[in-house]
Amino acid sequence: MFNLHAVATRHHGRITVTLGAELATTCDSAEVIDWYPGGDRVYVTNPGAAQVFIAETVRPGPCGEVIMPWNRTVDIFDEADKTVEIFVNEQKRLTVPVQDVKREYDVYKVLVQPENLYVIVPEGQIVPAIYVKVFGPASYQACVDYVNKQPKAA
Repeated sequence: MFNLHAVATRHHGRITVTLGAELATTCDSAEVIDWYPGGDRVYVTNPGAAQVFIAETVRPGPCGEVIMPWNRTVDIFDEADKTVEIFVNEQKRLTVPVQDVKREYDVYKVLVQPENLYVIVPEGQIVPAIYVKVFGPASYQACVDYVNKQPKAA
């Protein structure tokens, strides 16, 4: 496995790790076999990083000498760790920082009955034409606060 690279982003407690590499021949293969936390690995003490484990294998036979692109995505539910360690065949090969994504949201109000019905959706999401945008973009909590301050229907 050559040119192993990864990007890790966290959104609402979920780290999405996007992995990429190049395999040397058509007989080479790789698969994500485990991750921590949330996979089959258990530690007595936290290792201080989220982890992804990749198994690289080579099958016998005639192989094309062609570089093969490889990529996978892994979701790890982890609200605390600041880095992700990538292991290939149990050897640590890469450590990447976790980038926190601050997603913003919009508040839409329904234009038909019942009045004062609001929805909070991620910024940029397409919503039906029966809604009109009334607030945002802002944090999710700011959107909830906006909705809670609106007068209630009688």
